[in-house]
Amino acid sequence: MGAGYLWLAVAGVLWLAAGCLGDGRAYDAMLDAVFLGFVYSMVFAHTPVIMPAMLRVRFGFHPVFYLPLGLLHASLALRLLGGDASGNSLAWQTGGVLNEVAILLFLSQRPRSLSSE
Repeated sequence: MGAGYLWLAVAGVLWLAAGCLGDGRAYDAMLDAVFLGFVYSMVFAHTPVIMPAMLRVRFGFHPVFYLPLGLLHASLALRLLGGDASGNSLAWQTGGVLNEVAILLFLSQRPRSLSSE
């Protein structure tokens, strides 16, 4: 969750530095930091707690669960620093594709049913 709050702080700093914008690279970076960095970090962090309560499934911990989270943060940093900050469209596109891969990896993780044990 701490990384999510860090992305929210990045968006706040960008907003203070660039002002209220309606388009452009700074605006894109702010939106990405909030919605990809903060929101998806919170979704990734709260899913192991919320899903068992709502759907009666268990998320057994495994270190591989950190892979989508690490990929999300690394690809978002690539997108913001390599793409938005420096204007490199290849880094921006690569970061965007890797953001999607991270979300799909997260969604592909299968919970175990509580009734099957």
